[in-house]
Amino acid sequence: MMTSRPLPLRLPVVLLLGALVLAAGLALAWLWMPEWQGAPVPDEARFVTRYRELARRAGITLEPGAPQVQLKTESGNLLSENDRKLDSVSPELSLRRVGRGVRITLAQEGTLGDDRKLQELIIDLSPSGYPRSVRWMPRGLEKLLLPEPTPDSTGRAKLLLGLLLSPGESAGELQSAFIANVPGYLVEIRGSNPPEHAQVMIRGGRVELSRHLGSLEEGRARLQELGFTQFLWHYAPPFLRVLAVLGLFVVLVSKGRIDLVNGAILAAATFLASFLPGLWGDPTVGVVAFSFFVACVQAFWVFVIWSAGESFLRAADPSFTTSLDSLRAGRLGPRGGRSLLYGLSLGAALAGFELAIQAAATAMPGMWPEAFSIRLPVFDVISSPFGLGISLAGAIIVVIAVVRRIVPKRWALAAAVLVGALLLGPLRIHPLPLELAGNLIVIGLLVVFGRWFGLTTLLTASVTSFLLPAAAFSAWNPGWLPVTLGVTAGTSAALLALGFVGLRRPEQVEMERLKPPPFIRRLEEERRIKYEMDLLARMQLGLLPTRLPEVEGWEIAARSLLATEAGGDLYDFIEDDAGRLWIAAGDVAGHGYSCAIVHAMTTAALASLISSESTPAEVLRQVDRVLRRASLRNFASLVLLLLDTKTGKALLSNAGHPYPLALSNGEVSEIEISGLPLGQGPARVYEDVTIQIPPGGALVFCSDGLFEAVDWSSSPYGFERPQEVLRTLEDRSADEIVEALLHDWQKHLRSEEPPDDTTVVVVKRARG
Repeated sequence: MMTSRPLPLRLPVVLLLGALVLAAGLALAWLWMPEWQGAPVPDEARFVTRYRELARRAGITLEPGAPQVQLKTESGNLLSENDRKLDSVSPELSLRRVGRGVRITLAQEGTLGDDRKLQELIIDLSPSGYPRSVRWMPRGLEKLLLPEPTPDSTGRAKLLLGLLLSPGESAGELQSAFIANVPGYLVEIRGSNPPEHAQVMIRGGRVELSRHLGSLEEGRARLQELGFTQFLWHYAPPFLRVLAVLGLFVVLVSKGRIDLVNGAILAAATFLASFLPGLWGDPTVGVVAFSFFVACVQAFWVFVIWSAGESFLRAADPSFTTSLDSLRAGRLGPRGGRSLLYGLSLGAALAGFELAIQAAATAMPGMWPEAFSIRLPVFDVISSPFGLGISLAGAIIVVIAVVRRIVPKRWALAAAVLVGALLLGPLRIHPLPLELAGNLIVIGLLVVFGRWFGLTTLLTASVTSFLLPAAAFSAWNPGWLPVTLGVTAGTSAALLALGFVGLRRPEQVEMERLKPPPFIRRLEEERRIKYEMDLLARMQLGLLPTRLPEVEGWEIAARSLLATEAGGDLYDFIEDDAGRLWIAAGDVAGHGYSCAIVHAMTTAALASLISSESTPAEVLRQVDRVLRRASLRNFASLVLLLLDTKTGKALLSNAGHPYPLALSNGEVSEIEISGLPLGQGPARVYEDVTIQIPPGGALVFCSDGLFEAVDWSSSPYGFERPQEVLRTLEDRSADEIVEALLHDWQKHLRSEEPPDDTTVVVVKRARG
């Protein structure tokens, strides 16, 4: 798990600190930020009257009933030219006329003039009642379509343009321009203070007009800035991040190393928070279908990013646990209670800090927030505090898990904070250094608290950092946002209550270890097997000679390369009582425990059975008898050489091992000695063959791992290629022969892993 470490402050003090930071941030927001400034938004009846007045002025006959009224923040805020222009506009004027901050959106069906076709009139009003945008468009599914302009569309646009004008203002001529890569118009608003212009977009029966800060020339220059390059700058990094997370998710699924339960629960919560508000606003079939699709996309993203991050952490850390599992199982105890309360306190502190730094950026010249501190409506089809918070927490988990895999442990925490601040920071502020500094603090606190108290704290803090500002704003405007107030404040209060409930429950509730996900149980088994295989591999290496014999007039070299699992290659050098040198090279079939046992038994049998009166064939028969008594399924191949180091004369016997290769006078030949492997089958009969190793000659023993290893095209190294290599190595030392042969073998394999151990032993007689 992310290791638990108690804070030096007691829990009530931590909660109080979080509340104080939130209060300070809210105070600065109410003091400086347009969306928070001033008294609560007036009653909606005032705006309904204003809306109907504007509709009559445009000649629109509204259907019976009241219009839909909604409190919103202005659209297009992320790239809005208003950000940089507001430095020269007083806050009071920006609220009253420019409409920066909240807007009141009213919508109702009606007919225009003699046209009997019902369409929807949507007007955005500033809190002072000044129109900021006007849209005349179809409802339902037709709203999403973009038909060709009708002949009277331009006339409608000019008629509706008058609704945007205040007393003393007039509109200039329509001038063609591309707006969001769609043909449209720019219009100068003469007499406006500060200078403003209008954007006009006409698509079929759909007409959209909106006021924007800046002169006509400034507006045209701004549109040119928002070209393809700017689009890539803003949207390419998120797209690449999505691809990276999807790639990680696919890899984990393909390897069966993923748990989907917590991700599915969080995705369901995100779906409900995104889809249900769409039913309240515009319940037509087309809008409902669109809301359903977008909600599914958001829920799928939450499902993917949380499942990938949590599972990657579980797979990387054998001791990882999360109190989310306890919460899901209904076993909330003190640990889970503390996680919830610390998360709530941290979420409040983060919300206050973000509001404070955004407020400071609003108040100081040359700085501005590039996104609103609160997005209205809080719960809509595009985003919700739950979706935003869960996505942020999931992204941080992915960053922590990936960084821990590629960065040394002592640098992992700092690296995760830096990467998270660069890629995931929720603050969008100009200039960039201020944004980076703020995000380092936000992400740093989330990463550190998540490391101390676990995923529940990280998730709670991320979600409540979005919930609490929305709850405060809703409490400031309860008549406009009663449902939002109930959901945001109610969720925060529920988390607080659950935290204290957990603290009051006994420790035993959480002491029993929860059943880990199935893939974790598989990983634990794999780790256990790998650990045991490593022990076997070390034991196998320990059975090999620690040093090679030094014999005057002879060179001896040996090298054994282990495969991915503990195998059974062996070699040994034993001197008998008569001073003769015995050389053994063998291979136990298979891998694992039984292989290691047969390996150890063969090595021990050789050491005890070799004597000055024995011959290689006799020793092989006795080793066979020893292995048969063990009743193991593994058999062993073994070649045994008895060498007279003074004369070069030797006796050789073979029990199923690949034929030794004799190198002499530039020629290489196989010493063909038949014999069945040791340990299984009918009774064995072995024979001794006398050979002579001339001065300068060499004898090479290779295990079958050398000959049978295949490259990417499944072509084996074979028996002929090593002979060709050896023909060029007669003048080389024994060590050089081993290295050259293995180098050529590895060149054949390239990046492929050998399936079996590979051993080469070379015995070479010096010249003269």
